[in-house]
Amino acid sequence: MSPIDLFWSILRDFRLFDLFDILLVSWVIYRVLLLIEGTRAFNLLKGLAIIFLLLIFTRDLDFHAVNWVLANTLPTGFLALVVIFQPELRRALEDIGRGTILADQFHPSENIGELVEELAKTIENCSKKRIGALIVFEQDIGLKDFIDKGVPLHSHVTAELLNTIFMPFTPLHDGAVIVKGGYIEAASCFLPISQNPDLAREVGTRHRAAVGITEITDALVLIVSEETGTISFAKGGKLIRDLTMDRVRDLVRGAFKRVIRGRRMFQLT
Repeated sequence: MSPIDLFWSILRDFRLFDLFDILLVSWVIYRVLLLIEGTRAFNLLKGLAIIFLLLIFTRDLDFHAVNWVLANTLPTGFLALVVIFQPELRRALEDIGRGTILADQFHPSENIGELVEELAKTIENCSKKRIGALIVFEQDIGLKDFIDKGVPLHSHVTAELLNTIFMPFTPLHDGAVIVKGGYIEAASCFLPISQNPDLAREVGTRHRAAVGITEITDALVLIVSEETGTISFAKGGKLIRDLTMDRVRDLVRGAFKRVIRGRRMFQLT
């Protein structure tokens, strides 16, 4: 049977109920992807998908040894995925119970210039007054695990709000602020502390937390020292110190542009 004959045969037997069935399954998959998009588990799911594709290709190309290894790895991976996804599964059930599974997601603001200036004013003010600050910018790897353990805000980025958060002795000043797609998602978030022995001894807990989150995610972090007022930047487990305000603006602008570009690519796919 030719491909054209096969196509017409399928089309002839196609029912309206089948279309509804396909659309329903597609919607469920879409909602699941949205649910795990902002977590590290999303990248693990992509890894399993790549292994599955390699399994198909190696079978067709008669790579028997590689195919055997992948075939025995994949079931274990899916079993581990259930354990890894436990927080997301729990959250999904809670959303269904609250009726919020259909709620719209936040979309990043694309007015980058205003966002950069609001963040720059905050960093400059904290630096001059020697107020400790820790601001994390979510990138491709989601930070939901850390956002959920902080105080949720879902607020627009403003210098007034950020300065209030970091003001000493206020309820939210201890911990990090996480910025996601142009919004302050949460404050008072606690991050993993880096155990890197190469960090300078004078580096405190705030800087080690900034390095720690960048060791396990692709987040970008700005830090203001409470002792000296110096501005630092953490990325990929590395710490860059003594930044100028021009450099701060460039880094913040790059962080927002990367997020918006990544969201557009996700929407297109």
